[in-house]
Amino acid sequence: MGAMPRAEVGTPAAWAATAGPGVDLSVVIPLYDEQESVPQLYEALAAALGKLGRTYEIILVDDGSQ
Repeated sequence: MGAMPRAEVGTPAAWAATAGPGVDLSVVIPLYDEQESVPQLYEALAAALGKLGRTYEIILVDDGSQ
């Protein structure tokens, strides 16, 4: 796999560079100290997204926010 092209964070080029191939929808969720609720969040989100009939990815990021 080649190196991903650099793009300024928050720009459409950055979004396109990080989306997986053939992914229609990317959901990015910032987390901090959420270990207890992550499984329920993921299950509920995956169930809802699965009903859309599109490909998707769920990205959970521990961004250190408080």
